[in-house]
Amino acid sequence: GHQVATDALLDMERAMIRDNIATNDRQLACARIQSPEGQKYLAAMSAAANYAWVNRASMTFLTRQCFAKAFACEPDDLDMNVVY
Repeated sequence: GHQVATDALLDMERAMIRDNIATNDRQLACARIQSPEGQKYLAAMSAAANYAWVNRASMTFLTRQCFAKAFACEPDDLDMNVVY
């Protein structure tokens, strides 16, 4: 998400000038949600969130596999649940 926001910063700043939006801090740059910049940002954040969930699921799966191998049992026998 942070990389997406950083990448969108210049587009957002241009949109703010165009749409006459002012903020006190450059890090609060924004665009109207229905603008091309807003839609591009939403799509990029959606992709980033999807990547994060897949990464979490993959890491969880692999961690369970490693523990199952170390304890010579099945992953489901370990009762290793994701906390959040």
